Amino acid sequence: MKLFPRLFLILMLFATLPLAGLGAWMMFGRQAVRDNARVMHGRLAALTAEQAERTLEQLNRSLGVVEEIERARGLARLEESVVRQAAIADTAVALMSIVDASGREVMRVADPEAFTAAFEDRAADPAVLEARKTGQVSLGVSRSAEGRAVISAAHPLADGRCLYLLYSLDGLARRMKRISTSAGRLLFIDAQGDPIAGIGGPSPAAGWRWPANAEGESWLDDVAGEGGTWVAAAAPVPALGWRAVSLQLRREAYAEESAGAARAAAFFFAVCVMVALGASMLSRRLVRPVELLLSAAERVSANDFSRPVPPLGWGEFERLRSTFNAMTEKVRRYQDFQVDKIMEEKAKIDALVKNIPEGVLLAGQDGQALYVNSLAVRILGANAAGKFEGASFRVKSPKLIALIESARAGSKNGQTSVLEIKMKDGEKSLIYSCQALSVSRDATHLGVLVLMRDVTVERELDQMKDEFFHSLVHDLRGPLTVIDAIVGTMKLSANADEREKRYAELGEHASKQLAVLITNILDIAKIESGTMTINVTRTQADALLQSVRRLYQIPADGKHIAITAAPAPGVELSCDAPLIERVLTNLIGNAMKFTPMGGRIELAARTIGSDVEFSVQDSGPGIPVDKLDAVFEKFKQLDRDTAARAGYGLGLSICRKIVELHGGRIWVESASGQGSRFVFLVPSARPAAASAGVSARAG
Repeated sequence: MKLFPRLFLILMLFATLPLAGLGAWMMFGRQAVRDNARVMHGRLAALTAEQAERTLEQLNRSLGVVEEIERARGLARLEESVVRQAAIADTAVALMSIVDASGREVMRVADPEAFTAAFEDRAADPAVLEARKTGQVSLGVSRSAEGRAVISAAHPLADGRCLYLLYSLDGLARRMKRISTSAGRLLFIDAQGDPIAGIGGPSPAAGWRWPANAEGESWLDDVAGEGGTWVAAAAPVPALGWRAVSLQLRREAYAEESAGAARAAAFFFAVCVMVALGASMLSRRLVRPVELLLSAAERVSANDFSRPVPPLGWGEFERLRSTFNAMTEKVRRYQDFQVDKIMEEKAKIDALVKNIPEGVLLAGQDGQALYVNSLAVRILGANAAGKFEGASFRVKSPKLIALIESARAGSKNGQTSVLEIKMKDGEKSLIYSCQALSVSRDATHLGVLVLMRDVTVERELDQMKDEFFHSLVHDLRGPLTVIDAIVGTMKLSANADEREKRYAELGEHASKQLAVLITNILDIAKIESGTMTINVTRTQADALLQSVRRLYQIPADGKHIAITAAPAPGVELSCDAPLIERVLTNLIGNAMKFTPMGGRIELAARTIGSDVEFSVQDSGPGIPVDKLDAVFEKFKQLDRDTAARAGYGLGLSICRKIVELHGGRIWVESASGQGSRFVFLVPSARPAAASAGVSARAG
């Protein structure tokens, strides 16, 4: 999505976010309108119920004349006078009469124009029936009598007669009409939910009654009726068993809600239109300077300084334009100034690298040469007469490719290899040693730098030294044999005293040390020359471990060192058993020198795939991590303490060469202060007999 639509949408979003509050306010307003309608109609219904209760209180006061009638019992004229006075005292009394035990009126006071019949039979009137049954004041049903809404009431007398009353509800109807003038209509419903005729307004529809499933509810907002849906609130009239109901068309009750929603929608639309116009104008004003600056930045990144940024209009953007153009001009001048200097420095570096006395190669993926000097081209067999181009030169030597891959997969430290490249220089064969270094910048791998150094003279000197040393050691065997014979004779001499015997023992010990040294040097010479023969037999690893453990048990007990050999049942291998035992003996002897009093040495062997792993672990001072590889070099000692200087640095070198002679490898796992664990791995299966050698130089 481009900048303009993104900016436009963001501005629209933040500008219209307050409208969410408007929506919440509108929803709250709608609910408030409904709540107000509910409260208002509930109050109207309660007020109507209160008016009905007052009317009933007036009716009860009119029935208070019963006491005077009881006192005038038997005196017809006096009873009639009491009844007449009571009827005249309350204008709402439409008819007041005394009903005998058979239910027929025997005396009454009423408007002769409204009630033309002289006397009526009231025996079937519900009020009379209930009063006689319960002996208490009872109310009948409301009905229309001579065009007036009345309700009947009966009060039992002591002599079996009843005081009967038709009480007008016109006053209640007038008060209801005044209450409901501006709020729908009011009416009463009986216990069955049917409207009370003659009181209040008409029902919402013909045959309507209060829903039976809403018996306990006092509010309905979905009453179906004429003209639409109605809302209704009800309040009980306990004395009559009625309920006062206030009704209104829902569209009228919720008219304010609809008007508010319409106003809110209009407001929302107007705000959205204004926000969209403003956001569009602002986005265009902001986007144009940004696009111009972006276009100029792209030109500058492509080294095109020909077109400055045009005027942008706004004050801040105009300052940014001026600053950007000034910066671009400085970059252009600086670039013009630096190009010649960079080219000059590059020429110096090229001349330096091409003429250093070592081959230099920077290799990328798949051996592709990124940079190479002339000496490296000659070493790697390229056409010295042709002009080198990085894209046309590729490393083809498998060994050199392996070295490059090893450096790339390893750390940033230099990867030194025993790889040697030989080339002819006239009649002389030159040897170059290669070292690879992974080159990175800002966590990005750039390639592998390979340095090729001429080590021809060093190799010749090493060879001369080895030949001289081996010849010297070989020649020492003759004199050493004579010395052994003389020392042995001295020990067996009966005339030798204790001092002479002690001198003979010291001489024998020194002779044995010298013999071991000579044997180790000659064995190394045999292995390096490829003349050592190994005799392969099927051997139990457990037997080798137990043999060397028993050999060192006594000297270990003297130093209070515990030597344990973990059982290795079923672990077999094809090897030269004496040579493998010699490896274990050298490793245990080395561990004995460095393990302190009370320490421990653990021997173990196990099968790993097609190989057998032997390990010797001690609780000595350990070996620094940066010295782990050096311990296997000839005549190399770490000088950790006096014990370290007791040997000649050949034991571990012999171990490595014997293991390699068997096609295996040896290493040490250790850290300062954490003991050492020497491990070697040899194949479990080999031919029945083999003769092999391991050269110190891989060509």
